[in-house]
Amino acid sequence: MESSRPLPFAMHRRVFASQCFAIILFCLLPVANTHAEWLLVEPNSNAPDPFVVYVDSESIATKRDRMTVRVLLNMRHRTDDGVASVIAVDEYDCRTERMRTHTMTSYADIDGKGAVVREFKTIGDWVKIGAGKINEAVLDSVCPEYTPK
Repeated sequence: MESSRPLPFAMHRRVFASQCFAIILFCLLPVANTHAEWLLVEPNSNAPDPFVVYVDSESIATKRDRMTVRVLLNMRHRTDDGVASVIAVDEYDCRTERMRTHTMTSYADIDGKGAVVREFKTIGDWVKIGAGKINEAVLDSVCPEYTPK
């Protein structure tokens, strides 16, 4: 009397084949680029800043008149407490020209690398952006349609 059930060996072969198929499909999925696209932000004044500022163009998110963006500050000289760079997530209110920081992490090396010196994860208060300040240049780069020229 023959059974219509597959043999255990055949069953394992099917499971193995379906697992292999799933792994192959997973490997063929596009891999997300984990590197930020840091774009240099030129200051609106000729005064030297103590740091060089970049925005991550791939992180810009819009919610009504507000833009959220990751910002990288590379210090021209390491600070007394050992900070060489800072990566912050800032929110810009394009209409009222103000900003606040959501998170800020300070690093021992440039480009947001090395040991973490300190970290803040508390949303700061709104601050009016002053003319000629580096935040004005960031505002111009993330809110070009709102800023007066």
